[in-house]
Amino acid sequence: MDIINKTVRHKTFGEGEICDFRDNIISVRFGAAQKKFIFPDAFRDHLILTEKKSKQYVDGILARIDRDKQFKREKNKQEAEKKRFLRTLPLNAKSQAAFGFIDNDMQSVKKDWRLNSGYYRSGSSRGQPRTPARLYPNSACLLTCLGEKEPEENRYIWGVFMVRDDFNGPECMDGVIEAHDTYRILLKEEEKKDFLFWKYFGREPEGRKTKWGSIEFRYFANTTMARILDDIQMNRKGAEKKHCGEFLEYFCELNKIDKIK
Repeated sequence: MDIINKTVRHKTFGEGEICDFRDNIISVRFGAAQKKFIFPDAFRDHLILTEKKSKQYVDGILARIDRDKQFKREKNKQEAEKKRFLRTLPLNAKSQAAFGFIDNDMQSVKKDWRLNSGYYRSGSSRGQPRTPARLYPNSACLLTCLGEKEPEENRYIWGVFMVRDDFNGPECMDGVIEAHDTYRILLKEEEKKDFLFWKYFGREPEGRKTKWGSIEFRYFANTTMARILDDIQMNRKGAEKKHCGEFLEYFCELNKIDKIK
């Protein structure tokens, strides 16, 4: 709406007329004098438009600015609360999960970025979703695959993601684990040979057997996940390397890992 030539009142200068409006500066002529004001801030305390529609127009702009500021304040508050929460997450030396894709489907996970924890194979809970009790927002899920009729030592890593930052494993009764909106990586086909799963587990007891078994996922060490993430980012270039580096930094911060070994 054009407010040029509209009449305004000022508590000191009296009645005037808007004679120019450029960028966020309006000029008002008060008799022989001309004064400049910042738009729309001046209409909070100094200027009042006398014409109703013009006043409603400017009041609407001020209201939108106030809503945006309130939204930003609320967002900053939520971010601060989230950071405080993330700093107090339970720490377990083995709170990362590698998935064998026995109960999951690779294409579905690539599309939806969510997977299930598999099912209990025995006991009173047999057939029910397995509760990922160690997984919290500082946990990452490592996605692995083994080609049909291939030996277990050929199992490779094809993706990894942090769980959502509001995920609570002990309360996950349906076994559904959703990926973080930002921290997720898909490996490329040509990287498959460089990221064989079992080469990262020679130092861990479960790695010596080079055998997966029938469960959908297994827990492993936070430091091992950090090494895998570091290797991925070292293998990337440009924007992809930057993203992988940010992923690694986020992971290490939440798990209080100072240095990759």
